[in-house]
Amino acid sequence: MTPDFQVIVVGAGHAGCEAALACARAGVSTLLLTINLDTVAAMPCNPSVGGQGKGQLVREIDALGGEMSVVADETSIQRRRLNTRKGIAVQANRFQSDKEAYSRRMLQSVLEQPGLAILQAMVAELYFDNNRLAGVKTLAGEIWRAKAVILTPGTFLRGLIHIGEVNFSAGRAGEPAAVELGQALVEVGLPIMRFKTGTPPRVDAASIDFSNLERQEHEDDTPPFSLWSDSDMSLPCRPCFITRTTAETHRVIKENFGRSALIAGRITGTGARYCPSIEDKLNKFPDKETHKVFLEPEGASSHEYYLQGLSTSLPEEVQEIYVKTLPGLENVRITRPGYGIEYDIVDPLDLYPTLMSKSIENLFLAGQINGTSGYEEAAAQGILAGVNAAAVVRNQSPLTLDANSSYLGLMVQEITTLGITEPYRIFTSRSPFRLNLRMSNAEERLSEIAFRHGILSQVRYARVDARQKKLAGLEQKLQAYSATAAAYREVLPAWCLPIPAGNVTAAQLLRHPEAELAMFTPLFPEIAELDRLAVLEIEARIKYAGYFAQQHKEFELIESMRAISIDESFFDEIPDAVCKEARMKIMAVRPATVEALASIPGVRASDLTLILLTLRRRQRNRELHR
Repeated sequence: MTPDFQVIVVGAGHAGCEAALACARAGVSTLLLTINLDTVAAMPCNPSVGGQGKGQLVREIDALGGEMSVVADETSIQRRRLNTRKGIAVQANRFQSDKEAYSRRMLQSVLEQPGLAILQAMVAELYFDNNRLAGVKTLAGEIWRAKAVILTPGTFLRGLIHIGEVNFSAGRAGEPAAVELGQALVEVGLPIMRFKTGTPPRVDAASIDFSNLERQEHEDDTPPFSLWSDSDMSLPCRPCFITRTTAETHRVIKENFGRSALIAGRITGTGARYCPSIEDKLNKFPDKETHKVFLEPEGASSHEYYLQGLSTSLPEEVQEIYVKTLPGLENVRITRPGYGIEYDIVDPLDLYPTLMSKSIENLFLAGQINGTSGYEEAAAQGILAGVNAAAVVRNQSPLTLDANSSYLGLMVQEITTLGITEPYRIFTSRSPFRLNLRMSNAEERLSEIAFRHGILSQVRYARVDARQKKLAGLEQKLQAYSATAAAYREVLPAWCLPIPAGNVTAAQLLRHPEAELAMFTPLFPEIAELDRLAVLEIEARIKYAGYFAQQHKEFELIESMRAISIDESFFDEIPDAVCKEARMKIMAVRPATVEALASIPGVRASDLTLILLTLRRRQRNRELHR
């Protein structure tokens, strides 16, 4: 007789690990079941964490007491902060990871977590007792009982790998698919859809000529993802490189379109529009002369590079040919071919905002089974599912997050209310609130919530609270301190930027585009004690104060007009300044009200403001002509 647990998590990928850790940290006994203990939190796709939108999610995971942020910091081999020449809303970390070290480090966190057991076993079906979900049954026939179950199977549900004309059952390369579980979910009536993703070839570093390739180095001033990890890197840094496809690359691929499982129609699942295969790119954009390919190291001591941008389902022999047409890769040896994989998902419209299934009470779903793509999206959902599974067990109130308070809340709102037709990926452009959802203010938005739901400890929350008070105090000092140019130059001898006449506050000086908070350390010695994320947050609060005020006005305008209806004639008069993507999405949905318009993903706040002003003008004109 197997022992009972309060929650069972199926699958130990990025979603499963975060779900299991959240459950255990919330105080419920948890069992994590995985097909292979050696591939916990594996990185079968790109060996990196973060990026635009995704980096913000990783910071939210940290604020919610999750583990991905810590593990990404401690196993990074390169750190960069993206979009530093753009606004604070789109700036984000992207770290290259040592994929093997990442997996080992996450497994260590799982093994050391009190209240959490992990077991290697393949789940074949859900187990019901008196028509109520009561646990899971393994392929070996064992029944593990629990009040709540979280499914996080990634791409394993009836996974099918395609390499050219060949296809075979697999969850990912070298691991069996969860065929029985996939079929069992169909039989219990869950609404199943079929999606597709893929990976590029990996190549032997010794066979690459790096001499003429563009080089991307580690950036020392990049802040860590987590407040709780050692900010110093423990692994050696490794550079990335960039090459580009050529006319010959395109010729080889186009001549073999018919052998691509995707182009030939052998893959029936829907692929990600924002991460297409190389043959899909050439098919949809035939006039584009070249595409970037990023060479990313798989680890600190690995001899393999991941060819980001060359995802494919072409035959191995074709991959061998076209990869050698890339500059620097003329003599390259492929160590692992790229492949496409299609798999089952459950239509996320079947989910409540808590990530519990509407069809089966106490069944929670997180990660790619919900139609999302990416490690970061999966991990964030895992925390939410874990918190709410624990809440069910303990008869506590569930956690739901608003779209205006987090990217996690935005993602869940969109997939559970709007539905999806392709793998979902988070982007900052999806949120009209993105200026408020900064990478640097995740704790301000989410840590109190995490503490109330038991996944952020009292000790850590106290430290976060003290940190927030320190930031608020320093911000107030910058706003209050006022002096003349002569006085500033006396106490800030290194200051070389212009200072306006008369009395000027330190905050006004900091708003200069080239001013940095560190310049004010002689005035405010506590600046030297701030972590890098805190420095970015103070700078954002001061430098973007005017933008925050403008955004607040835009939100007030939206709220005041939510109930206004939109007649069909308006769609012929959408302002020219509205961006192309927003225009296309609005025309496809043709919303009947401003509230429906505001909920369309990808419609920016600036686009919405233009449209609202147009609607208000039309409304006034109608009133004048009555």
